[in-house]
Amino acid sequence: MGWVLWALETSWAVAAAWALSAALLRERSTLERWMAALLFGTASVLTSVQALGLVGQLGRLQLALVGCALHGGMLGWSVRRVGLAELRSRLVSDVTAPVRLWRDILARQELAAWALLPAACALIVSGSIAWHFPNWAWDVVWYHTPKTSYAVQTGRITWVDTSVWYVNGYPELTELLSVWHVLLPHHSRLEDLAQLPFGLLGALTVAAFCRRASASPALSASLGAMWLALPAVALQLHTTHADVVAGALFITAFYFLTERDWSPTARTLTLLALGLYAGTKVTGLFHLALVSPLLLVRGALVLRAAKGARGRVLGQTGLALLLLLWMGAPTYVENSVRTGNPFWPARMKVLGHELEGPIGAEEIAGPPAFFGAPGAFERMVRSWTAPEGMYWPDVRERAFGWLFPYLLLPALLWVSATAVFSRERLSRLALPLLAGLSVLVPAAWWGRFTLGLPAAGLVAFAVLHRQVGTRYLQVLLSALAAFLCVASYAKASVGYQVLPTMGRRADPSLRDEDRVRMRMGWLWTPEAARLRERELRPGDVVAYDSATSFLGEYWTWDLRNRVEYVNHEGNDGVYLDRLRALSPRWVSVRKHSPAERLLLSRARAFERLFDCPLSSAVMYRVTGTDW
Repeated sequence: MGWVLWALETSWAVAAAWALSAALLRERSTLERWMAALLFGTASVLTSVQALGLVGQLGRLQLALVGCALHGGMLGWSVRRVGLAELRSRLVSDVTAPVRLWRDILARQELAAWALLPAACALIVSGSIAWHFPNWAWDVVWYHTPKTSYAVQTGRITWVDTSVWYVNGYPELTELLSVWHVLLPHHSRLEDLAQLPFGLLGALTVAAFCRRASASPALSASLGAMWLALPAVALQLHTTHADVVAGALFITAFYFLTERDWSPTARTLTLLALGLYAGTKVTGLFHLALVSPLLLVRGALVLRAAKGARGRVLGQTGLALLLLLWMGAPTYVENSVRTGNPFWPARMKVLGHELEGPIGAEEIAGPPAFFGAPGAFERMVRSWTAPEGMYWPDVRERAFGWLFPYLLLPALLWVSATAVFSRERLSRLALPLLAGLSVLVPAAWWGRFTLGLPAAGLVAFAVLHRQVGTRYLQVLLSALAAFLCVASYAKASVGYQVLPTMGRRADPSLRDEDRVRMRMGWLWTPEAARLRERELRPGDVVAYDSATSFLGEYWTWDLRNRVEYVNHEGNDGVYLDRLRALSPRWVSVRKHSPAERLLLSRARAFERLFDCPLSSAVMYRVTGTDW
């Protein structure tokens, strides 16, 4: 029943988001309508989860009812605005767009379209991994998954008592989208699907940028697919790392921000995308600050040109700003109220003011932004051409494969250098601006943090493709781009570490999940995971202390148990009283700590189960009541 509920609610949300997009972007391209639909769908799902979570009512039934009502309202308003007949006509046009694209590819014999194959593989493989395997990516098991699990467990979105600093205070749009995928089916199997739609959003936005640069539909779609097939994108789609979400939202916001006329729709979508981006990662707030001068200038020019309609412009802008704040501000507001530091938990200096926190900013992101550390720029450039990429547990060196350093970067440099001599100088100068903003982040050498950079390179390639003029050179460029894209994806496929564990096996009793656990040293062993699923009942408490690292492993697949933080602070009596109040089924403590010695002194009540990998935590079962 849960899977049916999830499927119906998600289909309803998709239909409503598309209808709203079709009603508001009636005369725009299919690409822009689907881009807007993905933004509206994200915003509506986030609104449903966030509204219920902020008032402590985030339950399965409540989410289903609110989602149904909100999306029904969106669909009803769209039908009333443009009529059912026009929506049906738009739907036929948008759904048949792939057929028109295929015909254009065949008519032009566009060799770059081979990039559609690795892009499709990235989506299919990522969906399969998300369905078949538990969360296995390092950061995801460490703190991304617990954010979702705590929201489902507590029914609210707020700080929780924990020793894993990153669970509190980090922007959590991706994790809240995962709540939708977990709470409705009441199972965490679909938790890692949250980033898949944003892979499509990034690809659509790159394609729309290329169409703006007068590239053909076939070439534009091929270049959008190349963004999706980049190692830093493709290998992260099946996780909740949030960098694909952030990168896609950033380039989408930049696309609408740089529209020539900056219509009311473009203004709204710009601020909506920026709000979602700020709610995804702290770099979203950082980039919002960087582009704010451009936002103000463009807004002032629109207001000056409006003359008699300035009140209407101000009203539309005010509503868009409210959207931005609703999507992006809650985490920073709560952090400020609780700690005085909106960027919790990092200590840092902002405009000469010291912000307090338990850890230094350099412990989170390494060197400061704007290449503040010695050699930071050179390290970034070297990472693009590293002899071997580190493709797991996430993408670091050579994050853009061979495509970017050997083709897209030269194209970007050429188009940037010649932009001032072009009649299209403003749109072409936007590309180095997008690239520059993308790398002005901490640890820019880590490619998954700078996904706007290859997007700018792909659009520059589209410009160069048109500039060469002759069909012969265009075919050569398309073939080279396709080869580098496919080869890069094939080389990076070693990052799909779980794929060798899927399929037929000599020992029928050894599941695919078991083989993944044996391969990934930070996950619980197959025996420990089976014991967790078999033994923990609904409402059972698993207590843990500060020795715990990979907290995501402490919940069952359907999140039926509760996980609570109980740390020994030096007083045996207080510690035992806190445990008794929770009546835990399992207790995780630091090895050789006072807490473990206390449990060992009550051997009749506590039974040692297993050591937790890559940490000093050890798990005990509570076997008695007299302790």
